[in-house]
Amino acid sequence: MKTGHVCQLLRDVMSLVLLFFPLLFGLGLFPQVNTFTMYLLEQLDMHMFGGNATCSLGSALYCVFRSCVAVIFLYGFAYGGLTEEKSSQHILFSIYCGLLLATSYHLSRSSSDPGPILNILKAQLWVPEEELAKTEDAKVQPDDDPLPKKLQSTVNTRLKSDLLVCTVIAVVVFGIHCSSIFTALQPELNPVMGSVAVALGVLLHYVIPQLRKQLPWLCLARPVLRHSHQSHFEPHHPPTVMWFEKLYVWLCMVESTIVYPVLILAHLTSDSSEISSNIGPGLAALVITVCGLKALRSAFSQPHDQFLVLIFAVLIFQVDFPHHSSTFLVDYFITAIALNKTYEFLLKVQFVVTYIAPWQITWGSAFHAFAQPFSVPHSAMTFLQAALSAIVSAPLNPFLGSAIFISSYVRPIKFWERDYNTRRVDHSNTRLCSHLDRNLGADDNNLNSIFYEHLTHSLQHSLCGDIILGRWGIVRQGDCFVLASDYLNCLVHIIEIGNGLVTFQMRGLEFRGTYCQQREVEAISEGVEDNQGWCCCEPGHLPHLLSLNASFSLRWLAWQVTAASYVLEGYSISDNSAVSMLQVFDFRKVLVTYYVKSIIYYAVGSERLETWLESPVILEALRPTLNKNFVELDPVFNTNIDEDYDLRAAGITRTSFCAVYLYWIQFCNDKRQQKLGDTGKDSTLNKNFVELDPVFNTNI
Repeated sequence: MKTGHVCQLLRDVMSLVLLFFPLLFGLGLFPQVNTFTMYLLEQLDMHMFGGNATCSLGSALYCVFRSCVAVIFLYGFAYGGLTEEKSSQHILFSIYCGLLLATSYHLSRSSSDPGPILNILKAQLWVPEEELAKTEDAKVQPDDDPLPKKLQSTVNTRLKSDLLVCTVIAVVVFGIHCSSIFTALQPELNPVMGSVAVALGVLLHYVIPQLRKQLPWLCLARPVLRHSHQSHFEPHHPPTVMWFEKLYVWLCMVESTIVYPVLILAHLTSDSSEISSNIGPGLAALVITVCGLKALRSAFSQPHDQFLVLIFAVLIFQVDFPHHSSTFLVDYFITAIALNKTYEFLLKVQFVVTYIAPWQITWGSAFHAFAQPFSVPHSAMTFLQAALSAIVSAPLNPFLGSAIFISSYVRPIKFWERDYNTRRVDHSNTRLCSHLDRNLGADDNNLNSIFYEHLTHSLQHSLCGDIILGRWGIVRQGDCFVLASDYLNCLVHIIEIGNGLVTFQMRGLEFRGTYCQQREVEAISEGVEDNQGWCCCEPGHLPHLLSLNASFSLRWLAWQVTAASYVLEGYSISDNSAVSMLQVFDFRKVLVTYYVKSIIYYAVGSERLETWLESPVILEALRPTLNKNFVELDPVFNTNIDEDYDLRAAGITRTSFCAVYLYWIQFCNDKRQQKLGDTGKDSTLNKNFVELDPVFNTNI
């Protein structure tokens, strides 16, 4: 009867849920079908196969499909090796180890977006007539956005590189494993490699990132390992690669490509026989394939968490609960999932405690003062809710003035489900008659599009390299960063991090003058080192250290400053009246200087620059400028409006021109894909601009 009552109760509850489902769905308590499917596939690929986050439902299906294909492909070799007498020392198992490492390396370097792969297949297998017509039109009208072509070219190059590298990896690992070195060095090999992995992990992913943070351990007032540009008010060059960045990259490469592969392959060799004897070769082949694939892919894609997984796997299953251990491979697999959920739970608890701490309460309203004390008895339920939301990876949102927290529906890491692709309006994509009727590019949306596109392109060129160099600290999938400057702020959401690839979103562009931008800049640039407090008194603090009050207050923030100085190529727009610009001589000089620089920029960036420099007609016209005493005496030049005007020569000389524009010419040349070798004062390129300078000013 009791069982019948329970079943009837469950039936009644399900009936009520189904009846109220439209209302609950309307309140946002349940996800859409495509969102839930994407979330489920993403969680399956990440926790089962060691994959990365996905960007859409199609990419999630693609990632799970390729992971399953990889497991099926490797399963046969593992099963063939385990069914033989030599088991893990059979040649089939050696082939399996080589293919496992090569496959894991390739999958870690593959993006979740199948678009570039499909484009390559289309280009190689068939080219329809319509595509040929589009290609011919593209040759006549070049695309104004070269980045998709660069991305396609990069993917193509990576595939060719992976084909070569994976072949070498498979052959080398096969040869090493056939030599029985993994068996001969047991049982010392596993603990030694584990100790090396833990030591490297602590150094690379804890000590060095803390030393490079803006406030190391929230105790020091400035970073210990600093960039050379941090002392500059306004850097003029891209940041140089420091010695500690080179050391960091090399050690990370050693860790992810040597230490962890050797450790995982050693445990594969030693544990596969035991797993096969316990559950049979058929199921054992599947278990070691899934566990080995996840461990190796995680070591390539997310090496910053592996030393923690290794430490807790040893402590839990070899020290605390040795009777529950099921070989190191299975223990490592389970610990990786548990550690991921535990880390998410700790973040949610920190978020809750930061909001409800008594000294954090601002008492901004009467309701807040009333609701906050009544929420204290429900703190246990809040933490339980945080645990449940961490298990299912659901967001935890403050509600009713941060007095209550509610869990939203489950979402993938890319929680912004809709893509807002901006598109600017200018002469390259709209008709001239539209601009004559009304100024299409003067609205705020178009200006936002220009900034979004430029910042996105800048990050696409530099973000992955900066993360590899450790300039963003320890970056995990799902992290959000605020890039703040005196002129604009934006939010960068990291979606996918692989072995040499990053997928991100940029949102929340805010310009100077808005309240949010002002408060963010003030909070980030707040000088905490000036705080002299120690509890209720102000005795001061030691040099380059934070006071007790400052260190305590920083630990109760929901964010941290990763770097106070980060160099990124930006964009600026100035809206000035032409009347005021042309009435004052100083403004005229600035206008003429920028006009000449703009023409230099487009001339140096032209694909026909080499043809112009080799043209006999142009070289013949430049012959008079070869004289060292050459002076351009065109009466259009004036000392009031030309910054490169030479008063002693009463005109423009090569020396005066180079003193103003040579640095800009060299800078533009550095941005070219094919740089010109000679850009000095006597170069042909510089002579060209000296000769064309009168034309520029005459047009002005």
